[in-house]
Amino acid sequence: MNKFISGRITKLLNSSFFIGLKTWSKNVTIPGFQRVSLYTTFTFLYLELKRNDLNLRASAISYSFFLALFPALIFFFTLTAYLPESLHFFTTMEDSLKKLVPDKAEEFFWDNIIVGLLPQAKGSILSIGFVMSIYFASNGLLALMQGFDKTYNSSFRKRSWWEKELVAYFLTFLLALLFIISMIVIILSGQIFNWIGSYFELTHFFLVVVQLSKYVLLLILFYIIIAVIYRFGPALHKPFEGISPGAVFATAGSLITSTLFGYFVDNFGNYHKIYGAISALIIALIWIRINVMILILGFELNAAIAVNRDIGQIIKKRSDSDSISEEDI
Repeated sequence: MNKFISGRITKLLNSSFFIGLKTWSKNVTIPGFQRVSLYTTFTFLYLELKRNDLNLRASAISYSFFLALFPALIFFFTLTAYLPESLHFFTTMEDSLKKLVPDKAEEFFWDNIIVGLLPQAKGSILSIGFVMSIYFASNGLLALMQGFDKTYNSSFRKRSWWEKELVAYFLTFLLALLFIISMIVIILSGQIFNWIGSYFELTHFFLVVVQLSKYVLLLILFYIIIAVIYRFGPALHKPFEGISPGAVFATAGSLITSTLFGYFVDNFGNYHKIYGAISALIIALIWIRINVMILILGFELNAAIAVNRDIGQIIKKRSDSDSISEEDI
């Protein structure tokens, strides 16, 4: 059976269609790939994923993310406690969470964690508990940054332990701030639409546009968060640009897989029958792991482009210097 399968694969690889596709991909690049061919990018990506166990990295980072979740929420809600109650921040956040995660995972996050942690987040931003929550919350991002480390000196550099800690703290504050600002924008946009509705009769089309605009704002928020992680997380000589193939892939991949996973859990999954009361926890952990895996894949795609871009530039410089020296001779 194995010989039959390997024979069919070999026949496919040697087919004229596959050879033509391979030749075409070697000569084609697309916007955002910085003149690196599709063949070079995805061959490098495949070899990197084969060399560095994706499942092992995703499992380790997911574990650290889950442990960092509770202090991160305490830190986040301590900041949001200073917002005016008229913004109805938590109602908007719950609605947004329902759009992004499966129902069971949303139930676990909101009912069992967020509502339970709200009383713990009433302290001052100068309290010891708040400071400790920052430290433990940053550990999740620190684990992700370690998962972004690579040994290609042409593109990546080494960070000292204190530099890693500072970047993790910076990202923790920045991501929390981005999320708060995005939620406020969604709230204010809704209030503006309500104000318009109080003066004008709104058509069905306009109401549909209002609902779609909330999804678009969430999509933009999701992309910005991922792009910020990719820009500041990896220790690169030349950081990834704000709009990168990896960030686009990770955003689309996370939203698509979350939607499909949520549909599967709601319609076909038997987690509640097997695991009972802890089924929501199991689903939340699986959802976190899926998204961490996609986040790593997006980074690896960006890294494949960056490394091959820098190697190509080094080769070009060396060839140019060799040609100059030959002309001088």
